[in-house]
Amino acid sequence: MEIVLFILKIIGIILLSLLLAVLLLAALIMFYPVSYKLEAAYEESLCAKVKVHWLFHLISVTLDYKEAGKKCILRILGIPIMDFLNPKPKKPKPQKVKKKKRKKKKSKEQEPKKKNFVQETEGTDRDSRNETTSEGLENENPSDNMEDENVSDDRKEGLLDKLQRFWEKLMGFPAKLKALIKSIIQKVTNLYHKGTDLKKKAEKWVEVLKRERTRLAIGKAKLKIIKLLKHIMPRKWKAYVEYGFEDPGTTGQIYGYYWMFLGIWSERLICVPDFEHKVFKGSIFAKGHMQVIQFIYVAFQFMFDKDLVYLRKINTEVNS
Repeated sequence: MEIVLFILKIIGIILLSLLLAVLLLAALIMFYPVSYKLEAAYEESLCAKVKVHWLFHLISVTLDYKEAGKKCILRILGIPIMDFLNPKPKKPKPQKVKKKKRKKKKSKEQEPKKKNFVQETEGTDRDSRNETTSEGLENENPSDNMEDENVSDDRKEGLLDKLQRFWEKLMGFPAKLKALIKSIIQKVTNLYHKGTDLKKKAEKWVEVLKRERTRLAIGKAKLKIIKLLKHIMPRKWKAYVEYGFEDPGTTGQIYGYYWMFLGIWSERLICVPDFEHKVFKGSIFAKGHMQVIQFIYVAFQFMFDKDLVYLRKINTEVNS
């Protein structure tokens, strides 16, 4: 009895440790952030590099873009596993070479029989050739009158066939015309029905969007999506742009727009005008992270929140 209890105790400890390991892994996936980094530069050609990694670079994916080529490599513990954009070609399986069977040596007794057989066949072939040539010479010269009669008969049959086909097409033309008119009328009626259906749907959408509950639900959904986008956006970023046009006035005008609309990011977005040369080059650096739990939380709210569930029901209400 003690042995059975001891075995059950060991099994319980193993199952509990497995459960704890699964819970720990799930907690890591949901709460440990996935980090990403973007580096890009443009000067006559574009070069970009995006790296996404998780859990101290345990799993990482690197996308490297250049004009020479593109790579997207998955690494586990720093070891490259596969390239998504350049998969390795499958090696062809080596074909098995069939061994040639060695011919058995024939005995000396069979050789003279073979020679006799060859001589007999050669004699028969000569006789058959002579017979065929004689028959061919007899049948080579048919009468010319028979050929002329066959040609005239063929011409008459060809003319009759053409006339018959033309008559069949002429008799079948009214039926084809009738079918074409019916198909055109059917297409016009279908377009009319589609137009009326779209008009009814548009009227229903206007009625639904005028409701106060619909406005509140749309505003709530916007807030959730904006909050999720803020979570995804990079925490650190910096950009540098150097530009110049042939007309210095255009260059100065764009520089003025920069200070009007984007001057609040002057520390992160550096814009340098060149009034003497026509040039465009720049670079960008961005770094951020995201948590899976945030996506799960937003998805859970869209599935069970009353106002957000109401938004999903609007489509069925309009289409009904």
